[in-house]
Amino acid sequence: MKEAFKRTTNSIIFSSIIACIVGLIMIIYPSMSIKTIGIIISIYIILHGIILVILDINAYKYYIPFDGMLPGILSILIGILLISKPSILPTLFTIGIGVWICVSSINSIKLAISLKDEDAPWVTLMLFGILDLIVSIIVIFNPFAASYSLTIFVGIMIIVHSILNIIDMIIIKKDVKKISSIFEKRFK
Repeated sequence: MKEAFKRTTNSIIFSSIIACIVGLIMIIYPSMSIKTIGIIISIYIILHGIILVILDINAYKYYIPFDGMLPGILSILIGILLISKPSILPTLFTIGIGVWICVSSINSIKLAISLKDEDAPWVTLMLFGILDLIVSIIVIFNPFAASYSLTIFVGIMIIVHSILNIIDMIIIKKDVKKISSIFEKRFK
C-alpha cells in the first residue's frame, strides 16, 4: 500500500508541475493566440482526466479512498470537446465568469434592498452590487478584452493551485508509512 501511495503522490506532483508550466505560459504569453491557449489547456485537461482515471483504478485495488473516475471521464470528454474547438475556450470561460459575476451582483442588490429598512450596511452592499453588475456587463459584452486579463489571472491561479497541490503531496509522502498503516488497519 505504501508503494501505491508513493505512485499516487508522484503522479499528482507530475500533473501539478505540468499545470505550473501551463500557468507560466499563460502569464508570460497572454497575447498568444486564443487557439494555442485553447489547445494547451485542452491537452492538459485530457491528460489530467487520464491521470485521475488511472489513479482511481489503482486506488480501488488498495482500498484508498480516492474518487477520480467521474471527474477524470468528464475532464477527458471536456478536453476532447475543447481540442476540437480550441478557440471557443477563452470566450466561453470569460462569458461564464461574467454571468457568474452578474448573478452574484444581482443577489447582492436583492439582499441590499431587503435590508434597506433595517440597521444594516445595505448601502455598501448596494454599491458593491452595482459595481459588480457593471463589471459583469463589461466582461459579458467584451469577452476578448476580458479574456486577455483573465488569461493572466487564470495562469496565476493554476500556479497557486499546483504549488499547493505539490506541497500537499510532499506532506503525504513524508508521512506515507503512517498514512498507509492507517488505511491498512481500517480495511483489513
